[in-house]
Amino acid sequence: MILSKKIKHFLSVAECGSFKNASKNIHISPPALCKSIADIEDSLGFKLFNRSNAGVTLTEEGVSLYKYLLPIRDDVESIKSSFPMALTKKEIKVGTDSYNKSFNKLIIKIIENGQVDLISEMYHFDEHRSKLLSGELDLFISTHPPVEDKLERISCKIDDHESEVFIASGKLLDKNNSLIDLICNEKMILHSGITKHPFFDELLKYRKENRINTQVLVFPDISHVIDFVFFDIGYSVVNKAILDSNYLKNTGLRIIPNTLFSSELSSYIYYLKRKELELLYYIN
Repeated sequence: MILSKKIKHFLSVAECGSFKNASKNIHISPPALCKSIADIEDSLGFKLFNRSNAGVTLTEEGVSLYKYLLPIRDDVESIKSSFPMALTKKEIKVGTDSYNKSFNKLIIKIIENGQVDLISEMYHFDEHRSKLLSGELDLFISTHPPVEDKLERISCKIDDHESEVFIASGKLLDKNNSLIDLICNEKMILHSGITKHPFFDELLKYRKENRINTQVLVFPDISHVIDFVFFDIGYSVVNKAILDSNYLKNTGLRIIPNTLFSSELSSYIYYLKRKELELLYYIN
């Protein structure tokens, strides 16, 4: 069973939310894609999409057609995935909102596999969802709780419990008597990934409630964060998963458990339902 091009065009536009993004995903020009959808609508006698400057959304009829076609495509994907060659994926594209335990486990699994190239990116949750639907990501890992997908395209599984800890140099800890003193008196140095994490919101809330106005420095490279903490510029917050790396152990930095507010979260692996069999090795 092979899906027709027009069906693939319809499914791609429905999942990407725009003709522009869908055209990139399936390698067809936007005008040709618009004509293909118009042909389907003319044949069926009703509109499939509501069009606006912000993109497209499915009409009631479009939702019904999508839900009808989705299991058919899933069957096709399952048949393709049942062949050994289909299971040999040469590259996997993974998104994450922060360096965490689940992401670390996945990296180790991919390295141990040795046959698959990894491309990883860091985005906000909504960007992850969009890129997953457009095919730019195979899966993504996030601490963001599941959001209802009315079209039932995305699946997720809870993967692990995540927790953050504070780190600082011995000199700064000796200078400050407690974690509260450290936060009140010293600069906060963060990796940009933590700003996408719910922990960051809790930390900002704590600072606001306690009128803490020390300088905040955010860097895109974790090595810069570690360097500044090592040289007594300030303290930072990292996921416990980073503590397993020799890179951090060899710095001699001190670890301070978070006793200020609850920060225990779960991480989730998000992926397309139709690709579950193909990605089984990575999501289990």
